[in-house]
This record gives sequence, structure tokens and C-alpha cells, in this order.
Amino acid sequence: MTEFELRQRVADIMDSWLGAAKGSEKHREILEIYNTYKPLARGYRVKATDAYCATTVSAAYIRAGIAEYTGTECGANEYINVAKKRGIWVEDDGYVPKVGDAIVYDWQDTGRGDNAGYADHIGIVTRVSGESFVVTEGNASGGRVAQRSMKVDGKNIRGFIAPDYEAIAEIMSLKEDEDMTGEEIYRKLNEYLDTKPVPGWAREELQEAIDRGITDGTNPTRLIPRYQAAIMALRAAKGESAH
Repeated sequence: MTEFELRQRVADIMDSWLGAAKGSEKHREILEIYNTYKPLARGYRVKATDAYCATTVSAAYIRAGIAEYTGTECGANEYINVAKKRGIWVEDDGYVPKVGDAIVYDWQDTGRGDNAGYADHIGIVTRVSGESFVVTEGNASGGRVAQRSMKVDGKNIRGFIAPDYEAIAEIMSLKEDEDMTGEEIYRKLNEYLDTKPVPGWAREELQEAIDRGITDGTNPTRLIPRYQAAIMALRAAKGESAH
């Protein structure tokens, strides 16, 4: 799992809910993901009639498997406090977000100076192009999951939640490796070695070994067990062919 893949996973989850309206199957799915996650933020179980922008953001992070690093919340303003405690809050209207970051809005922004007002809404950045970006949001206009186009340093930006995706992806990759069997590790390592060329210094002697029938030359960069190496050496000593 790379940082890019993890960021895109979050964006894809958010976009999969586009068009969801209150009471719809997708809306119920969002609430189910949020309400069944433990610990439940502030012990509050979100109801179908509640505003659900922060709930949607939380649900996306939960489904992506990163909620333990982002925290969860059902209130946009409270999410700022959660992010501050984790060191992932960005108090900068001019921050250039990346896919997977969350943007927090304040509709009472005057447009003068840095906006430090009460947060009213939140969504996740799902596409970035230069200084323009697209946000997917729950509980948008009409109570649906919808998208909004924004500009860096635009009006109504309260700040951003910027999880450390690089570190999270590294941790998740290590956890995945811990769950791998020895056979899977061996296979993946050989798949990696298959992408590597034979070193220049070894090519001439490798070709000679192929010509003498010591090896058929397939998978020249892969690992081999000691017994295979011993048999190849013995065949070479006897002048026998591997074919």
C-alpha cells in the first residue's frame, strides 16, 4: 500500500456515496459504518435525521482502515479539536490540499485575514489540479452527498485535516507483511527480483553456464535453495547437463 493508493482509496470511498440522500441505502450505510465503530465519538449515535457531513468523513476514514490515525467525529467543529490533538490540523486557508485531506468550512467567513470562526461543514478532497480542487461532501445541498469545486485560499475555508498518509501507508504495509505466510513472502520477493537485470559482471559467465548446460538460464535473478545450488555445482563438476 503506497501513500498515493491510500489517498485514492479514501477518495474512491467518498465518491462511491455520491448522490446519496437522507434515508437512502447509501445514507444508511454511512450511518452504519460510523455508529458501529468503537469508540463512538462522544458516545453519540448519529440518527437518520441528523446532519451528517462529519459522519461521512469519519465513515470514509473508517472504511479505509485509517480511523485510528484520523480520529472520528459527527460534528465539523469538534473534528477540529480531534485533529489538533493528533497534530494533523492545518490552520492555513492558503494550504494546498492533497487527495484524502479533509477541508473544514465556516460559512460566516468575512474573507479578511485567516478564518478562525466556528466550523459549519466538512468534506474530503477527492481531486486536485493546480490551485483548484474538488471536494466530496455528505449533507451538501438538499441533504445529499455531492461535490463542490474550490480554490486554494478561497472564501469560507476554515482549515484542513491533513493525515500523515505516508506514515500510515508504511504502518499498514508492515502490518500486511506480518500476516503473510512464508510462501507468500518468498513469492513476492521473487516477483521483485524478476524485475532486476543480471549484473553486467555476471552476464558472460552466466551465458557460459547456459552453453555448458549447467543452467537453462530461466529466472536468473531469483533466489535458489542451497540444495539446488549444490546440485548445479555437482553437475558442473561431472560435466552433466541440466537439460
